Amino acid sequence: MMKKWSELSLAELNKTRSKLKGALIAFIILGVLISLVLFFLKAKLVLFIPVMVLPITWLPIYISIKSVNDEIRLRNTTNINQ
Repeated sequence: MMKKWSELSLAELNKTRSKLKGALIAFIILGVLISLVLFFLKAKLVLFIPVMVLPITWLPIYISIKSVNDEIRLRNTTNINQ
């Protein structure tokens, strides 16, 4: 079971953030490559619909990155105030 962000150490949060960023970048590159292949193969317009829907599937990863960044920011401001 996945721990809550508040239960992870700062090092674990940074590691999780870089993994999520890497996954998001990889999926974006994959989407662009698929689009280019379809474009150069002069595929039918119908085949581009799944590629256009791909960014919606990246939304959970982006939301996770945002929440990890918020937790890291919260901890950094807490450490500064102490």
